[in-house]
Amino acid sequence: MKFSELKLKPELLTALQKLKLETPTEVQEKSIPILLSGKDLAVRSKTGSGKTFAFLLPIIQNLMPDNKLQAIILAPTRELAQQTDKEARKLAPQVKTVLLYGGVSINPQIDQLDRGAQIAVATPGRMLDHIARRTIDLSNVRFVVLDEADRMLDMGFIDDVEKILRGTPKNRQTMLFSATMPDQIVRILDRYMRTPETLMLQQDEFTVKKIRLRVYGVDRKLKLDLLEKILRDKEVKKVMIFCNTKDWAERLGNILWKKRFKTTSIHSGLSQNKRNRVIQDFNAGKYDILVATDVASRGLHIENVSHVINYDIPRNPKDYIHRIGRTGRAGKEGDAITLVTQIDECLLRAVEAEIKMFLEVQYITPEGKIMTPKRDRSHLETPEHTPHPGEEISIHAHPDQARTESTGDDWGLD
Repeated sequence: MKFSELKLKPELLTALQKLKLETPTEVQEKSIPILLSGKDLAVRSKTGSGKTFAFLLPIIQNLMPDNKLQAIILAPTRELAQQTDKEARKLAPQVKTVLLYGGVSINPQIDQLDRGAQIAVATPGRMLDHIARRTIDLSNVRFVVLDEADRMLDMGFIDDVEKILRGTPKNRQTMLFSATMPDQIVRILDRYMRTPETLMLQQDEFTVKKIRLRVYGVDRKLKLDLLEKILRDKEVKKVMIFCNTKDWAERLGNILWKKRFKTTSIHSGLSQNKRNRVIQDFNAGKYDILVATDVASRGLHIENVSHVINYDIPRNPKDYIHRIGRTGRAGKEGDAITLVTQIDECLLRAVEAEIKMFLEVQYITPEGKIMTPKRDRSHLETPEHTPHPGEEISIHAHPDQARTESTGDDWGLD
């Protein structure tokens, strides 16, 4: 199917042609006709599936020409809100959009709302600030989008989202997009959506393809040395390193910079302008390594990452999928390496339970030797597959080919 078959207006088709987009993704092909018909829609779809255009195209097509706020798009993070606003401007520069998020002065946003906007892209907290100040008028809102609803739930925003929904007209068209559909998200469908159509497409945990998974067990004191050896491998080109705290992300970035790696860091402690600059510089190739907290695991536009390294195994097992999904995108291969210490065993077991896969751990001895002792698998109800180190895998699917097992020589450990 082509976009030209989806009954979109000529100006939108022209915009898509300028972006060199001719064929819709699965979520776009299935969502756009439903949304153009005016029905509510709930979609479970993987991250990076093209969902932003799936809801923007129908909204822009159905906007009235008047200068009133007609659509609000709620996003869990400032970065995702910015990306959505940017995509809307690409599709329709003539449409007036306003970007509402915290961490910056509210006054310019109030001024922009006063001048008029047709679409507001907002984080829940800042949207509630505007509602409380009565600086935003929701009475003419016809479209509401909840983007990455599961992440808003994880971040504790779901009560704010419900307050916002209650403040919008009941005859609105509501669209919900989520990588997973936990029970609390299903309750949102029941309470605030009018007999919604549902599209249960592939979830993130089913669609991490062509990513070679490795897990290295290492003594805490040797962790940094192992990381350095990994980073000096010639195959390691563009890397994201994930840490669990902003303080360590900043400190690790500084340590690597002093070791002459082209490194920068991103975390919630940075101002929004600084975070934007970091992503721009990393995408432009100014830096080879981005040390990040989970603020960068979803919702950011980052290209051509060859390796993801979990310096810290995530505390929330769902974040493992989002982190490693930063590589192996757009049909390319990628590597995801996780470093674990003895005290991380419970977190590793939680990740395995989440992805329903046993992850073989290669333990690095102080002498640089690799050992692979047996581990307990009883926490996995139905372990479907055990990947070999360096094997190309597709989660919940058997691999088409396996690569040669890694040895200590691969990372210069001997």
